[in-house]
Amino acid sequence: DNRRRREAVVSTQSTGVKHSSKPASGRTWKQKKECRFSALSKDKQSSTSFCSKMDFKTQKKNIKALVDQIQSERSAESEARKQRIADNRRRREENEKKCEIVQKITNTKKLKKIKKKHLRTVETR
Repeated sequence: DNRRRREAVVSTQSTGVKHSSKPASGRTWKQKKECRFSALSKDKQSSTSFCSKMDFKTQKKNIKALVDQIQSERSAESEARKQRIADNRRRREENEKKCEIVQKITNTKKLKKIKKKHLRTVETR
């Protein structure tokens, strides 16, 4: 009985016939290769004419110029916006200083008599 089993196993191995249902590696998601990569015939790349290449080049150049123009306009707008904000801030500070009520202290001995809370509001210029 054992001898027959061994012979049966040997006979299936010697024929080299593999079942197409499941690969030997167990990787069922892999596709079976039909031929090696080097055996594949390579197609010649389709060449374009010189005129079409030059047309494509000029189109690319025009698009790049347009993109650069748009970017420069945007940067100019943002610079103008920043400048306007800075001017408004400076003008606001000047107006606040103009409308302040200022009292000049000529006698410095008064500063010693003033309470600490009041001293915090006093500014020196």
